[in-house]
Order: sequence, then structure tokens, then C-alpha cells
Amino acid sequence: MGSLFAASLNWIGKIIYNGLYSWVQTWATEQSWISYFAITVILFTIFLKLILLPLDVWQKVLTRKNQLKMEVMKPELNKIQEQYGSDREALMRSQRALYKKYKYKTFAACLPSIVTMVIFFIVLSGFTSSVKYHNVKMFEKLQETYNTTYTTTLEAERAANPEQGEADNIKKAVIEAEKAVIADYDPENFLLTKNIFMPDTWKPPVPNVYTYAGTGLGKIGITGVDRDEYNKVMGPIMDTYNINEKGKKQWNGYLVLPIISILLNFLSSILIKPPEQPAMAGQTAEQQKMQKSQAKMMQFMMPVMMGIFALLYSTAFTLYMTISAGLTLLLNLGFNFVFKMIDKKRASQGISVVIK
Repeated sequence: MGSLFAASLNWIGKIIYNGLYSWVQTWATEQSWISYFAITVILFTIFLKLILLPLDVWQKVLTRKNQLKMEVMKPELNKIQEQYGSDREALMRSQRALYKKYKYKTFAACLPSIVTMVIFFIVLSGFTSSVKYHNVKMFEKLQETYNTTYTTTLEAERAANPEQGEADNIKKAVIEAEKAVIADYDPENFLLTKNIFMPDTWKPPVPNVYTYAGTGLGKIGITGVDRDEYNKVMGPIMDTYNINEKGKKQWNGYLVLPIISILLNFLSSILIKPPEQPAMAGQTAEQQKMQKSQAKMMQFMMPVMMGIFALLYSTAFTLYMTISAGLTLLLNLGFNFVFKMIDKKRASQGISVVIK
């Protein structure tokens, strides 16, 4: 079952890469500051938001209904808490009866978070798969360039200079092969980030063999790699792109997108007040207080978690998170504005909350 799920996530990555990315390359114009894959990520994020918009609306309406019901229920919940605080069984029965009376859906309070996290990890796996797929295709292409150039040059040197030593022939073939892979390497960038398939951090633009074939967080995890072959082909490119003219290590990016992503998520946490979590049946006052404290902590932990993902994973995924966070913020502000207008109209007409 797990392998089937992993295979489906790999297909998501291939759809992004072979489908949307290939389509973008047929009509988009690559600029010096934005590559084809960056355009692909932006379009994918917008398309995904549009597809999920009905779900977002449903979640917001459901959450809003729960909020209105909670406002009405709060005095009665407090009264029950005072009345049965020491009798846990009676408290549980009374709370359940009250939720049933107002048709309050306790699961709806945490549903948006669950759906958001599921989508997040599905998209993360999809982008991880597409990044892995791109790096495999890139290395295979450069490997073919290296080997073809090496063989062609070696044969040409042998024919043109029969008296020349084999060591000199090989040396010239290697030089020409290295020049060919450097010329054939075409990294995809976004703004100040040199390679969108690597993190927007102090990581080098071209992955070394440890990052390419390694496993774990921040590693591409491509199996079956001949490390000597990889270093032979990618070594000249790493020397060119990972080291600057002064011989110092070159950063792939300058943390622009991770910082923006964290700021947008923090802004959402401040401006968008999360729905009040209902008291679980049988919860004591102390347990409710602890629950509120944990919810408040999670409100600020989420941006930090997003920042960690931005530092560990590709710039492509960080770009997705940044655009998604911006669109989510705008949508939430729009929803809040509409709800406030509805509440203002209801108040002006003297209409109380209707429980359905």
C-alpha cells in the first residue's frame, strides 16, 4: 500500500515536469530572472488554488457557522462547566447534549488544518519527485555529452596525430569533454537563486555527489549512482558554478524566498484569527486552558515549520509555498471582509444568529 502511494506521488511530480513544464516551454519566454520551471511553479500554484477554491469556501463557511454557534453556546458551556466541574461523567453528557442541540460539528474545527496539511505533504512529495526527475535527466544528458565529446575527440586526435602519445590524446579528450558539459549545462534560475532545483540558501548551486545520491532531509536521494562517474561529469561544472572568481564558495541563493515565506505565514497568523477550539466532552477548565495555550503556540509554530521546509527543500517548493501563502492571505482577508459585512448587515437589521 505504501509503495502504491509513493508511486502515485511520483506521478504527481512527472505530471508537473512532463506535463505543465513541457507545456510552458512551448510558449513562455525565459528571462534572465525567471526560468521555465519558475513559471511552471507559479502557474501550478495558481491552478491548484483555483481547483481547491470550492473546498476553501466550504471550509470557511463551515468554520464560520461553528464560530457563530460557539458564540451562542459559550454562556451555556460556561454554566455547565461551573455546574458539573467536579463530576466528569455528568459534564461529558451535558456538553455532548449541548453540541447535539446546536448541531455543532467538533470535527469541523480541525478539518481545515487536516486538509491543509494533507495537501501540503502531497505537493511536497510531488515537487520532490519532479526535482529528482529533473536531476536524473540533467545528469544523463550531461553524461552523454561528456562521453560523446570524449570519444569523438580521442578518435580525432589519434587520427590527426598518430605519433602523439596516448596520454596526450586522453588529456585533450578530457579537456574538450569538460568544456562541452560546461557549455551544455543550463541551470534554471529564479531572481537571485541560481538553481531552482536546489534550496535558496548557502547550499552550492550544483549538487555534489553526496547531495545528489544521499538520503535524508535536503538530499535528492537518487539511487544507483556511480559516484566516480558523477564526479567526472559534474566536477567541471561544480568548479565553474560552485566556486567564484576569488576561489570562495558560491551560494545558490540568499534566503530571499524563505524569509518572504516566513513573513507571509507570520502575517497570516497575526491577521487571521483561528477559530476557537471547542471544549472536548468531559474537559476540565484546566485542560481547556492548556488546549488554548497549545493552539496559540501552534499558530506561531507553523510559520517556523514552513521556514524549515524552505531551508531544506528546493527553491521550486519554496516558491510554491511563498505564492500559496500570499494567495491564502488574500483569500482569508477577502473572506473576513465578506463575513464582517454580513455581520454588520445582520446587526443593523437586528437579526440574531440563526442556528441551522
